Amino acid sequence: AHSPSPPPTLQPGRNSCDIHPSRSVALQILETMSRRSSRASSVAAARRISDAAKDDGDDAPSENESIPEKPGALKGAEKAKGDDVTIKATKKKAAPKKKKKAPPKKRAAIEKGKTKSVSDDEDGSEPEPKKKAAPKKRKSKSASDDESSTKKKAAPKKRKSKSSSDDESSAKKKAAPKKRKSKGSSDDESSAKKRAAPKKRKSKSPSDDEVSTTAIKTKSPKKKKAADHQRWTERTPLTRHWDPEEAMASTGSYTFTVISWNVAGLRAFVKKRPDALRDLAAKYQADVICLQETKLQEGHLDDPKLKLREHFEEKLGGYEGHWSYSLEKKGYSGTAMFIKKRRSDGGAGAGAKAKDGKKGKKQATLGAFFGSSKAAEGENDASAEEGDGASTGDVPISHLAPIKVDTELGLPAHDGEGRTITAEFPLFYLTNVYVPNSGQKLDRLGYRTEQWDADLLERMQRLEKDGNKPVIWLGDLNVAHNEKDTWNEGAKHLAKSAGTTPEERESFERQLGAGYVDAFRRLHPEGRGHYSYWSQRAGNREPNKGLRLDYFVCSEGLMEDGDGRRARVRDSYMVPEELGSDHCPIVLEIEIKR
Repeated sequence: AHSPSPPPTLQPGRNSCDIHPSRSVALQILETMSRRSSRASSVAAARRISDAAKDDGDDAPSENESIPEKPGALKGAEKAKGDDVTIKATKKKAAPKKKKKAPPKKRAAIEKGKTKSVSDDEDGSEPEPKKKAAPKKRKSKSASDDESSTKKKAAPKKRKSKSSSDDESSAKKKAAPKKRKSKGSSDDESSAKKRAAPKKRKSKSPSDDEVSTTAIKTKSPKKKKAADHQRWTERTPLTRHWDPEEAMASTGSYTFTVISWNVAGLRAFVKKRPDALRDLAAKYQADVICLQETKLQEGHLDDPKLKLREHFEEKLGGYEGHWSYSLEKKGYSGTAMFIKKRRSDGGAGAGAKAKDGKKGKKQATLGAFFGSSKAAEGENDASAEEGDGASTGDVPISHLAPIKVDTELGLPAHDGEGRTITAEFPLFYLTNVYVPNSGQKLDRLGYRTEQWDADLLERMQRLEKDGNKPVIWLGDLNVAHNEKDTWNEGAKHLAKSAGTTPEERESFERQLGAGYVDAFRRLHPEGRGHYSYWSQRAGNREPNKGLRLDYFVCSEGLMEDGDGRRARVRDSYMVPEELGSDHCPIVLEIEIKR
């Protein structure tokens, strides 16, 4: 028989694992080819011996026993095929890695394969013991599949095959929830994962329970709050009842203008708008300017840092200022009254005595200072001093100058907070008032309605009776009288809010019922949206969500014409465009007849 060449041997000190992966695969292929050739030669030799025996008629049992060697040869061919599959699988697995050492078992199998091929060449047959051991050396396709699946299980980082079982898929999900889900996972595992991750977005096909719950939610939307109160923010047009310029053109009539403004802190107001009072006085030709909530102490006027006295002498040099300070609290309350200076040969004018008996200084007139349309009046001061009333519409100046100014109400229970200044004029009393606020918790509600309001009304009635002349009290009265004076009348919180409680409204109603009139409401009964206060914190001024807290309250006689009456209220209105405070100025125009 032809003796095949021996398989290539490794160099001493080296094995197949030490060779480069590509070279190792080549050696294995050569080894397989050599084994095939050796087996093929063995089969050919056996066939030749069998043919020779048939020709000679020799029935030796030894020769007959060699015939069944064909199945063994076929088995060797099948083994070669199996080895070929194993080599291909090994090649695919070894390709991604640079250096991979073959396991010891595989190396032993290779060495055994070499020994087997040599013995087959020597005797031309496979011994029985080696046939039984053959299954250990080679692996069937199913065994190789089992081995590959085992390796995949041992390498959890690799992607799982599509044929993995449901149990293995669910176990891997629990161990590594962040990994990609296999395609063969069950619906139960998917729903379990959704329940375990409530923050994730729900699937497009929710369960029946979820659909029913959603339907219930959509059927019961949030209830819209019913409009339980009015929302009046529109400012209706007002009909002006009086034209001061026309009145000045006529003889025997003069328009006496009073302005009231809560400045919410005079020091801050002057810094923000230093020219506001001067411009306001010039625009409306004011005779009296009343301020509330000045928050000043007596030393503030002469403070060299603030320089308030110098400021008002510069800006309101044509007016004489009167001040009332809070003695009980610093930076609290406080009122001021600026009265236009007038000089006459027989009247009180600028020399009118205040309660402390001191006389004011004589300074330039308003027209001379402002250079306004009344400048002509100011330049005729000489004629005014001589008693000529031409500059005041033929009305004697003595009718326009104050007689006396009191910076106290005359009631010790209330005078410590500097809330009133009263000026007596020849034809009426004028009282600047800053009514106490009841407080956010209404802790002063009882004091305000039961003491202050009652004492103020009594004081006004006494002045009117003793002086035999009408009275006007004005300023921030801290009450919104009715629904026309409130943008959100009917809101539940109003009954417990300062300025809109039933007690405050009833108290104000009692004052009006005692023979006094709200001038604005009498002259503009249908006026709506004309407010004087807006919350700055809530930003309510621009949308006109306000309250009317500032008033001119007059004796009934000032609102009617009659024989011998020389003072008559002609108009009252707000100036909402004037900024600088959370309140706006309000104006009262009184006609003074000769």
